[in-house]
Amino acid sequence: MKIKVKNSTRKKMGKIAKILVVLWAFVFLIIGFELFSKNEIKFVAKDYFLRVSSREIGSIEKAKHLDIKKVSLEEFLCNNNVTVDESLLLVNEKYKINENYVPQVIYLEERDVEINRCAKDAFDELSKALFEKTGETLFISSAYRDYDKQKEVKEEEGKIAQNPGCSEHQTGLAIDVFVKNFAGKSFIKSQSGQFVNEKCGDYGFIIRYPVFGEGKTGISYEPWHLRYVGLPHSQIISNSKITFEDYINFFELGDFYTYENYVITRQNTNNIFVPESYESAVVSEDNTGAIIITFKM
Repeated sequence: MKIKVKNSTRKKMGKIAKILVVLWAFVFLIIGFELFSKNEIKFVAKDYFLRVSSREIGSIEKAKHLDIKKVSLEEFLCNNNVTVDESLLLVNEKYKINENYVPQVIYLEERDVEINRCAKDAFDELSKALFEKTGETLFISSAYRDYDKQKEVKEEEGKIAQNPGCSEHQTGLAIDVFVKNFAGKSFIKSQSGQFVNEKCGDYGFIIRYPVFGEGKTGISYEPWHLRYVGLPHSQIISNSKITFEDYINFFELGDFYTYENYVITRQNTNNIFVPESYESAVVSEDNTGAIIITFKM
């Protein structure tokens, strides 16, 4: 049975719908104006779109002509120009670390925290650059936490904290930073926070939980949460609209990729293939069962 609707009723319904659309548009316009009148929101929006247009990861190409040789991993790691660290360790709800995991941390006496040894020099350089730019000191509110400490944090903070085994703080590679009067979410309101968010990639760090990344990371934007990954990875990730998860998955097992004067490869951990010649190399497990080797050519 069809229900007939009078033309006058249709017109009234159409007018009401148009009015509602106009009202909603007006509301969103007001909200948008209020949001984008704030400097920090303007910065985040601008930074986001600049990274979308940059897509630095597009500069990575599969190596077409590269002389390689097969060696055992043990033999390769004995070379003096090869460094082993944990810089590209992926840690999240899917890829966890066990309670017995102990990273290579170093104690920073002046800050009374421990951070991963491989991140120490890079953090010093970032702090120095920030001070020269803004005159502000970059403080650390939280860095390395072992399994038991992370368990305590989870019990205290509930949903906002990561489960034990899923927190990057357990690697010492995650560093929560702040400057005087600007901590947590307000960090991005400061000139220092904006400098760190914009330039940290030049010093080996990324914003681990970017404004666009919640769908992949499961964690909302944290402008204060730095994660060390090392060069050139930090530049590629920071200058692209990608998460660390995206970046690790970008590299297909066994393939070689070129970026500027670097060659990057992700391989299984038995016998591996390496370039015939290279200046230096950094080897890191990625916590997915593979290793990532970054060769400087």
